[in-house]
Amino acid sequence: MRRGWERLADAEANRAAEGLRVLEDAARFLLDAADLARALKELRHELRAALPPQLIAARDTEGDVGTALKAGDEGARAGLAALLRANAARAAEALRCLEESGKLVSAPWWPTIERVRYRLYTIERDLLARVPSWRLWQCRLYVLIDAALCADPPAVAAAAARGGAEVLQLRAKQLPVRAYRELAARVQEAARAHGALFIVNDHVAIARALGADGVHLGQDDLDPRDARTVLGPLALIGVSAHTAEQAAEGQRHADYLGLGPMFPTASKPHEPCRGPELLDAVRGSLRVPSYAIGGIDAERLPALLPRLPHGIAVAGAVCRAADPERAVRRLLALLSGADARRDPGLQGEGSP
Repeated sequence: MRRGWERLADAEANRAAEGLRVLEDAARFLLDAADLARALKELRHELRAALPPQLIAARDTEGDVGTALKAGDEGARAGLAALLRANAARAAEALRCLEESGKLVSAPWWPTIERVRYRLYTIERDLLARVPSWRLWQCRLYVLIDAALCADPPAVAAAAARGGAEVLQLRAKQLPVRAYRELAARVQEAARAHGALFIVNDHVAIARALGADGVHLGQDDLDPRDARTVLGPLALIGVSAHTAEQAAEGQRHADYLGLGPMFPTASKPHEPCRGPELLDAVRGSLRVPSYAIGGIDAERLPALLPRLPHGIAVAGAVCRAADPERAVRRLLALLSGADARRDPGLQGEGSP
């Protein structure tokens, strides 16, 4: 058993160090997070220093029966958050195996491995907090500022953001590119003044020119992988999905999905209504934030709440409202009320 244990310890130490190095370099080069890069470097060195160097003598890569085993999604990383989560999980799981195997032979270094593992959990949280796509998990309401539905899109955007809308997208399909770019700059300014994320609809080049938080793409728009090449790892890439198959493919390369249309909508009269059944079809298979969209308003939302995968995206319910700020607050109250009913511990002031 001794040689088998040493092979296991060597393999897990390498796996943990590899995962930590990916996280370290992502913090250093992609997030410019010197503090987290330094903390991860210290963890790697602490891990290496704790283990006996003779473990390498037991290494037998050629004889390892697990080298050919691959996960089905190992070749896909939808974005930076997915990359960070995958490598944090790789490192944490390896550290746990290393810790447990050390206990098996009463190795004096297993408490050090345990400390490294717990510190990694905290660093993973802090890394993800700096990635815009991770922020989407806290964003339940996504508002499309549709220029065809309101006379003053920047004013509606500002009101929606004041009301608590966490993500705003400008949709203006009737505008020429230059006019869209000018309007997008004003809507982005209104969104960011109130702390909301700003998403460009369709126009990848404009999203890059403005430094927008991301772009949303339809099924006939640029491939999300090409958009990622243009916009970089931190940009939010959203994809519209009208079927379970499109949702499965979309989340392989996108940070979030728009699922629908749920109900008939004037915004996209050409798109067949998919209905809430689409949410049932993708339930349990979604790994990215996903927003039900299409004809949703405060009257239709309550019946939809039990089937929501994550949040909702609305256009007319806010753009056509006499008071967009109040309309947003009402939608958020309904979403918060549903959360509180799922978990009574979440109930507080303002809950229905």
